[in-house]
Amino acid sequence: MTDTALPSGPAAGPSDLPAGPTGPGVYLFRGPRGEALYVGKARSLRHRVLDHLRLQTDRDGYITTRSRQLEFLPTRNEREALLLEATLIRRLRPRYNVLLKDDKSFPYLSLTAGERFPRILLLRRPPRRGEAILFGPYRSAVEARQLARVLSESFQLRRCRTLPRRACLYYHLRTCSAPCIGAISPEAYRERVQRAQEVLEGKPTEALEDLRRMMREASVSQDFERAAVLRDALGALRDLEERQRVVDLGTERVDALALALPTRPGVLRAAVGVIKVREGNVVGGEPYLLTLPAEDTPAPGELLSTFLLQYYGEARDLPQRVYLPGDLAGVEGAREALSDLRGLRVDVAQAGRRRSLVELAERMARAHLDARAGPPTPGPVLEALRNRLGLPRVPHRIEGVDISLFQGSQAVGSLVVFVDGAPAKDEYRRYRIQSVEGTNDFAMVYEVVHRRYRRRLQEGRPLPDLLLIDGGAGQVASALRALGELGIGDLPLVGLAKQREELYRPRLHDPLRPDRNAPDLLLLRHVRDEAHRFAVGYHRTRRRMALRSEEAAVSTP
Repeated sequence: MTDTALPSGPAAGPSDLPAGPTGPGVYLFRGPRGEALYVGKARSLRHRVLDHLRLQTDRDGYITTRSRQLEFLPTRNEREALLLEATLIRRLRPRYNVLLKDDKSFPYLSLTAGERFPRILLLRRPPRRGEAILFGPYRSAVEARQLARVLSESFQLRRCRTLPRRACLYYHLRTCSAPCIGAISPEAYRERVQRAQEVLEGKPTEALEDLRRMMREASVSQDFERAAVLRDALGALRDLEERQRVVDLGTERVDALALALPTRPGVLRAAVGVIKVREGNVVGGEPYLLTLPAEDTPAPGELLSTFLLQYYGEARDLPQRVYLPGDLAGVEGAREALSDLRGLRVDVAQAGRRRSLVELAERMARAHLDARAGPPTPGPVLEALRNRLGLPRVPHRIEGVDISLFQGSQAVGSLVVFVDGAPAKDEYRRYRIQSVEGTNDFAMVYEVVHRRYRRRLQEGRPLPDLLLIDGGAGQVASALRALGELGIGDLPLVGLAKQREELYRPRLHDPLRPDRNAPDLLLLRHVRDEAHRFAVGYHRTRRRMALRSEEAAVSTP
């Protein structure tokens, strides 16, 4: 590992960065107190870190301006870098990396097959020594503990860490068969362990029959407390069986994964849905939340790649295959790493039932994200937007302008207002184009902007922190000309073109091409789409009114 202090100043070039490795590896930004801020991997460490430093005024600014130390960890190849990055993220939990919202590791249920009388345990990490059969990972510890309790009580499996010399309280409560004192033969106890294992493997049918038989026997012998325990267990396992969905995949052990990204600006979470198929049955559906950094949102493939390594990197209960959607790129490194490290095959679900499983996982992830994403968090998103566009202040107030017309008739303009990332609909305004004939979109933008801010200046009303125009360089130039004639040419201005989602800034030839899923770009797209919706609605109203007037004129004798 090599350490270096970060250069100070607004930008850095090759001469500012001390000599660093040019090969593959992992780099780590640390803060003033030595805390981990960001862990990343690179094919060329020196070039990737230099990119970070060059982009201090762009999306990486939050990381580089807060870092005081940089560490390099060279590796032999990119695959090792990928695995090392995942390990460091799990261990250090850097502030600006994508982190699993749950605990550092997922809960598992373990069947201690190496013990004379096996029991069911909840584990956070697979054991390094001893024989154990692992099942999971599960979505939460609550879910795993509930299943372990139901199975232990139903089949009267032991729960003591060491074998006692006398029967414990669980035996007297009829929830343990007490193999430690010989109350049940080892053969009969192993049969009960086998039934519990079948449930964990997703095959509860025979176990349900055994529980029904044991409940009837308990009722006949008037052991009503034991019968009540079995009745509750039957209900819990029936619910588990009803959640299963039969799919014709033979006896293949399959997982299907899909990613759901946020659709609302300011929501800094994503979700991954995991569908587990065992013996032709869907035995589990588990959504997991991911937190996203506002400053540098990873691509969908990178998000899914990170999840794959964290989820399957240490799991013992591996499927034979994992299926992913076919429209995601960027997971090749994770696929190769898991294949070499764990022998796990990760494939793309092209069509058929496997594709249906992936779609099911995607719907589950979307529903979980919509239910759990919570309210938008505009602060970091607005700060990221300020850094991306180089604005003088945080854009708390954003106003958006759009034009709508059809074949040169009934041209209208709209203006929408967003305050702290949320629409302020009482401040929306509509404009009938008065001075432009035909389809001159640039002149229409000029008219709406000039009329809007001439009146704001006359009334002494506050101006926006950012003006967004629906369009490209031509529309931005027209809006800038209108602002310049009013003496406010320094008003922050940007255009957002629909086709490629590019950002056009005044007096700059090359547009910005940010990640389409970056939260700050999602906010600008929301403003633009709202302005478009409002303009189209007004345009349709004007067309209906004009059509009715023509019909009335024709019908008048």
